[in-house]
Amino acid sequence: MKTSLALAALLLAGAVSAPVLASDSSSFDNDWYVTQLQHKGINAVAVYEGAPGEVRAVVKTADGQEIFQYFDDETLAPIGANTGANTRVLTKLDVGHKTAPQMTGSLLEDHFFD
Repeated sequence: MKTSLALAALLLAGAVSAPVLASDSSSFDNDWYVTQLQHKGINAVAVYEGAPGEVRAVVKTADGQEIFQYFDDETLAPIGANTGANTRVLTKLDVGHKTAPQMTGSLLEDHFFD
């Protein structure tokens, strides 16, 4: 009796979970984003999930080219390339030629507690 009850419970759990596992668990609706961007006047052809908080759209330009543009996933405001507060221009000091430091001791000797 206990075995058949356990078997019935196992079959019921499998029957309930099978449709959940078979369905697409992603809640991203690219057609909705395409429609919303088009309502904003952006000629979006396709939209893909981007990094958290953003979507990546394929946008057709006036000359027929297709380019990627990034938008905030909630406001659909364009995300610029240089939006970070710590953005700076690299100088010759950052990318110039650097020599490796000279090693005077052996890497095999432990001088941690010296």
